[in-house]
Amino acid sequence: DGAVIGLSEVCRLLSISSATGRNWVRLGKITPIKEKGGEPLFLRSHIEEVLKTLSDGKSKALNRRRNKKMVNKISLYETYISHEGNIDVVNGIIENYSGLINPLMIRSILANFALQLACQKKQIKTQGKNLIAKYMGGGLCVPGFTQLVDDLIGDKGVVTDEIDLELPVFEEQVKYIEDEDTLGFVYISLSNLGQRKTKGAYYTPLSIVKKSVSHLRDLTDIQNKTIFDPCCGSGNFLLDIGKYMSTPRTIYGQDIDPIAICLARISFAIKFDIADLDFLYSHFVCADTFDSWPVGPVDIIIGNPPWGGEIPRDQRKRLSARLKTAKKRSIETFSLFTEHALGLLSDKGVLAFVLPETILNVKSHREIRSILIEKCNFKFIHYLGEAFSDVQCPSIILGVEKSKRKVNGVPKILVDDDCYSISSNRQMSEERLNFRVKDSVQDCLDSIENAAGVTTLQDNAKFALGIVTGDNAAHISDICHPGYEPVLRGSDIRKFRLIQSEKYIKFTPAKFQQVAPTELYRAPEKLFYRFICNALVFAYDDRQMLSLNSCNILIPEIPEVQVKYVMAILNSRVASFYFMNMFNSVKVLRSHIEQLPIYIGSEKEQQEVINMVDKIISSKRDVSAMYDQLDEYIISLYRLTSKEQGLILDNLSSHNLFLP
Repeated sequence: DGAVIGLSEVCRLLSISSATGRNWVRLGKITPIKEKGGEPLFLRSHIEEVLKTLSDGKSKALNRRRNKKMVNKISLYETYISHEGNIDVVNGIIENYSGLINPLMIRSILANFALQLACQKKQIKTQGKNLIAKYMGGGLCVPGFTQLVDDLIGDKGVVTDEIDLELPVFEEQVKYIEDEDTLGFVYISLSNLGQRKTKGAYYTPLSIVKKSVSHLRDLTDIQNKTIFDPCCGSGNFLLDIGKYMSTPRTIYGQDIDPIAICLARISFAIKFDIADLDFLYSHFVCADTFDSWPVGPVDIIIGNPPWGGEIPRDQRKRLSARLKTAKKRSIETFSLFTEHALGLLSDKGVLAFVLPETILNVKSHREIRSILIEKCNFKFIHYLGEAFSDVQCPSIILGVEKSKRKVNGVPKILVDDDCYSISSNRQMSEERLNFRVKDSVQDCLDSIENAAGVTTLQDNAKFALGIVTGDNAAHISDICHPGYEPVLRGSDIRKFRLIQSEKYIKFTPAKFQQVAPTELYRAPEKLFYRFICNALVFAYDDRQMLSLNSCNILIPEIPEVQVKYVMAILNSRVASFYFMNMFNSVKVLRSHIEQLPIYIGSEKEQQEVINMVDKIISSKRDVSAMYDQLDEYIISLYRLTSKEQGLILDNLSSHNLFLP
């Protein structure tokens, strides 16, 4: 193919950022054939070859820089159910038949398992495990399921022509487990991982489904209530909540995935012995919830909306006319679904969604927080941590009641094994909903923020990332060759001072994938800090040293405030307490550092602090006592009460101080 494409199209095809695209050009990882107007042009055929290499997983170095939506593989979603036998069956299919897996084969495997489950539940005796071959040949009839299974199979003629129904894979058997969405587990495990992430589809593990349903039942009477999951997938939330209802006939589900909806109908029919096809097809609908919905207004909405799914440009334009969260340049699907779901609820209706924890605290989600505060009363928040396979994103279950009558506070917060409430005195702010901390901790955070003489590093500092070489094996050495110099990693950083680096690098910025301006590395004074860490760890450097990207750079520029003094504040227990309880992050981000309250000491106070810092830096012995003395002095600068000081010490008593 002689077609020529520009860099923006290359980045779209390879699912990389424009910055990564430019780096790949500079490093020779993708090769333009010419330039036009200063922009590189590429042969489409060359980029398709690169894409094939990436999709096959042959280039680990390049794949690390890609958007994970493009990963092309199948993976066992073993947290979705708990029955080990069924997990082993699907794992065996992935290990032994992954080369055969395609959309038509997935439909055929699902249909075979659907027939097995229906026969087990109805106690229909069958010969052998390969039921789809019998069904397609007219040798098996499961009353009430013909239309449902036919819809799942799709075009029978195509299946007959292209799928060998006598393959050993159809001899595999799953067992009917009352409480588990077995078909959904098979589907999500065999589906292309990249397609799932493009749709934002993260099917919810049974344990989280049960927690969501339990919280709902504690909050409200679900009997005779209209219940709707607007992105139901294969129906696991609805299957679970239905067993607690006198009749499941007030339950509705909708999804854009036609196979998932087929599975939801089949699973519902099996579990609740429903043969009424009109009910199944009118209550479980394949459609886009933003365009239509099977019922409304509803009393309860439950589910796990898509995270990071893609919204077509024309649909974004339509949605922006009625949804505030669609007006932003960067749209997040879970915010769209949350706002839209609130519009479908009746007054006093309840929403229970599984969402990323970032909805509560990240700046880009400020709009949806404003909507929640305006339209809802918060009823429960359950912090789940990292609850999904292959997803490094802490999650929550958010429960709110749509209401015109505002009631402050939150009756139930669950964090790990702790359960508490938040008082009505707590101010709700669209800037951040810090429900993770109890009222006493929040009061202390407020005292730190509001202390007299406090400022921040926002617009008062320079930041720089450590070096990203693009190939550490080629650039980093254990030996200090001629022209090489020490390069620091996060593990080389202790509070106040650096430890001797055992890695060396030749500083050749043009050869690195990502590098900050040289003058920042060579600044007369700067601070290094650990990037991956659940605490604040800053070290002083006046030797113009280099660092890798696990060790980033801060150059404070608060007028009339010395660098060592700022370092002492950042290394204090006050700052760590604030960081841990405000951000709960294992990464120290620039945005976090910029928000830390920095007390501006007088010249005398600064000098007192710096004298103690110099003793710690120069000491050859244990510095714990010196640190405690310095820290006690810094806490006194914030004018905190003895109760607040005790709270900070108790809160951090078991944490690593990262002292030299």
